[in-house]
Parts: sequence; C-alpha cells; structure tokens
Amino acid sequence: MTGAPVRDSHVILIGDDPGFARDLMSRWQTEPGLPGITVMRTDLLTEIREGEFDLAIVGAVRNKRLASVLKMVDAGDYPVICLLEKATDVKIAKSGYPRLHVMHLHQACLDSLLPLATECLKRVDLSERVRRAEQTALASSRGATLGRYMLESRHDLNNSLTSVLGNAELLLLDAEAFPESARDQLQTIHAMALHMHEIMQRFSSVAAEIRSTENSSQGETDKPSHTLPSIQ
Repeated sequence: MTGAPVRDSHVILIGDDPGFARDLMSRWQTEPGLPGITVMRTDLLTEIREGEFDLAIVGAVRNKRLASVLKMVDAGDYPVICLLEKATDVKIAKSGYPRLHVMHLHQACLDSLLPLATECLKRVDLSERVRRAEQTALASSRGATLGRYMLESRHDLNNSLTSVLGNAELLLLDAEAFPESARDQLQTIHAMALHMHEIMQRFSSVAAEIRSTENSSQGETDKPSHTLPSIQ
C-alpha cells in the first residue's frame, strides 16, 4: 500500500507506450484514492499549462522527442517523475535536469513509482495548504492592524461625532428659520451622526468583551498547576 493520494489531485502521464500507461493506471486503481489521470502522447504535446495538474509523469518517449519533452516539463513549478529506458538517458537527464525525479524504466518500476508519486502529491497538497494558511494569516494581520487603528482612534471619532450631533441639534432648534430643503439636510445629518454613534458604541462594547475574554483566559493560564504531594 502506498497510502491514499490527495483527493482531487490530477496527474498528467506523458509517453508513447500505451502499454505502460495502461499498466500504470491498472496498478493505481488497486490503491486507495485514485487521482485523475490524463494520458498525452508526445506528438500531441504542444504545451503544458501549469496549474491544470499536480504531477507530471514521463514514461517511454520516442528518442528524438525526449530532449524537448524534458525541457518542457522542467520549465514548470510542479513535481516531475521521469522513467527512461536507456541508462545513458537516465544519466543525461539527472545531470541536465536535477529538479526532475529520474528513474530507470524496468518491469518492476511501478513498485517504486507509485509510492514516489503519492508522496509528490501529498507534498503538493501540503504546499497549497501552507500557501492558503499564509494568505489567511496575512488577511488576519491586516484586519488586526485596522482594528488596532480603530481602537486607538475611537476617542477622537466619538469627540467628532459628539460635536456633529451637538451642532446639528442646536441648528434643529431653529429649524423654522431655514428653508425646507435645509431642514431635511439637517435631519439627515443628525440621523446619520446618531447611527455612527451607535456603531462606535457597539465597537467599544466588542472591544470590552474581547479584553474580558483575554483577561479570563490569561487568568486560567496563570493559575498554578496542581502538583501531587510528596510522599514522606
């Protein structure tokens, strides 16, 4: 057993030997979690679009096309496993393309290929999870920075809102002296200032709740651990 490959992973199998592709797919079907597999002959291979698959496997390739295929798969940022028939090709590929996993193609190579392919897929999945975690952490950091700025600025905002509310209420006391359109605008200013004031009050309430939770958690952490009494 090689262990289950990552769910929703996809493999592109490049080669000109239909028997190898058939044997590989037949063998992989006996393992848990068969990935999606696309078989591509070298005469149909014009480009490789990165992001459409997680792993490339190069099988038996016609000799005149091997150099171009190796160059093409080496240009991407995805794991590549190459199984080459000739020892000289293996030596040339290992020295010219150190990023690739190069193996000698023989009858029992599937026993080594499947565990390596599964491990490659797991690493691709792990890298994607790390990337997403970093993006989430970055977004959280930005949100925390914005929250700290709002927390530091809330007194100034409250003072400004108080000034706007106070002046709007004073003007509304003499509302009859203003045109109807001006009175409507004053009422809108007053209503929006009240709404902003409610938002700031809620923000202060949430900040207080967070501090209370943090203090409670810190208090639990700071409690001395209970130790067993020593036996005399």
